Amino acid sequence: MSDLPLFRLRQLQRCMQELGLPADKSFDWVSLDRALTHKSVDAVHNYEQLELLGDAVLRLAATECLQETFPKASVGELSAVRSVLISDRTLGQLAEELGLASYLTVAPTMQVGPTHLADALEAVVAVLYLDTHTLKRVRSWLDNDLRRLADLVRLDPARQNYKVALQELTQAHSKALPQYRTTEQRPVDGDPQRFESTVWFRETCWGSGYGSTKKQAEQAAAAIAYDRLSAALTHDQPSVP
Repeated sequence: MSDLPLFRLRQLQRCMQELGLPADKSFDWVSLDRALTHKSVDAVHNYEQLELLGDAVLRLAATECLQETFPKASVGELSAVRSVLISDRTLGQLAEELGLASYLTVAPTMQVGPTHLADALEAVVAVLYLDTHTLKRVRSWLDNDLRRLADLVRLDPARQNYKVALQELTQAHSKALPQYRTTEQRPVDGDPQRFESTVWFRETCWGSGYGSTKKQAEQAAAAIAYDRLSAALTHDQPSVP
């Protein structure tokens, strides 16, 4: 069936079952193993090449799904929603919900973070695409999750991009822009608290957050700051300069 060790093959078969994905005897188990292998384990046999393809496939699948689900939405709105859906943050959360972390092989000293899970999910998408060279398997698997997440994003006035939303908020009330101060706390790849960021507006700190990347830490800080500053501006509190 494949050249994989029996224990890994059975593990991957269980993975497909838990994901709700059918797989016959001709399924490419070696490629699935590759999609769930980080370069820290194997510098050659890892998910990087598949992740590159999966990123493009997932973008197309999400676009089709959104256009069919929200036919009256503007191109700008669909583009904004899609940007959130295919972000590392969202894909990492979805991969966690789907249970991919249990099947991703990494070096013993490495801590798996949202970005790794997002990459692995995209790599699995690539494997499903290559199985038929169509979006059929990908969309039948992910459409329900994409619609669920899209509904949540559309209800969020910030579209979950809090850095942009915070900047628009401050520009609407002042010429000053928010400033981010980001430092590396733990130099460990994948550590969810590797970076800490604080966001300042007119010499006041409005939020702080952590992330495995600088971008994620800044988004986390911006999310806190957006809620606090929005409430303060709405009620015209004197604490806002």
